[in-house]
Amino acid sequence: MIIEIQHASDVKRKSLSGCHYGRKILSCLVAYGTKYSFCRFFCLESHQRFAWMMLQNSTLLISSQDDFTDDREAAEELSLFIQMHSPFRVEGAQSLLKGISLAEYVPLHRSVFRLEPGEISASFQEEQVNRAPKLDDVYEILSEGFPNLIAYDIWLTDTSHMVRRGLRQCFTYCDVTAATAIYDYGNQVLIGQVATKTAARGKGYARDFLHWIANDLEARGKTGILYALDIRKSFYEEIGFTLMESEFVLERVHDAEPDGGKGIL
Repeated sequence: MIIEIQHASDVKRKSLSGCHYGRKILSCLVAYGTKYSFCRFFCLESHQRFAWMMLQNSTLLISSQDDFTDDREAAEELSLFIQMHSPFRVEGAQSLLKGISLAEYVPLHRSVFRLEPGEISASFQEEQVNRAPKLDDVYEILSEGFPNLIAYDIWLTDTSHMVRRGLRQCFTYCDVTAATAIYDYGNQVLIGQVATKTAARGKGYARDFLHWIANDLEARGKTGILYALDIRKSFYEEIGFTLMESEFVLERVHDAEPDGGKGIL
């Protein structure tokens, strides 16, 4: 059974705070509550097992500490939910995702890395790090690196809302590289939206910038993680980040709908 959560107090925060999926859901719950149509929260219950879900714009995120392996009833109900809402991306609890097989979606493998402090090259210019850049400038950098980035107005509304509440922070370096602390919850930080303008790639900007971010997080007593699709996995291994786990996400195939849809990063 899947029910929509009407009151934030109905969410079991302790259960969610134990993993990166749950912390992302919690940060959005803190920011938005349950009153917005573009960010809705749900609970899936099956045989005394529970999963918490967030449908935000075109992404469905699922968090659970329970094992849903071989739970066909839960898989069928989740499949119907996905078909009904047609999100661009589905990510989260792997035991639930493994039971999903829909023609409109393809699995993409990705890795979860822990950011490790590291040595920064002598050419790094810390004074060129902007901890509070104009969001228009951030989006300009991201739009070159992510073809499936959601529309500007949706991205700006969400990002500015989270930044104002201290739950998200954007950074730029030399006005050509960007990264975002997608959430900062309980001293656990998810780093994402890492991109460099095309003309500046291959010059080590991202490498130094990510090490600077890792060093900065450690100095503040925080732990950072990031996701990497296979095409970027070797880069993060090369710069010394620690592989924590492997997982997969589901993305809707581009010809399933006329515009292919776009997902939030």
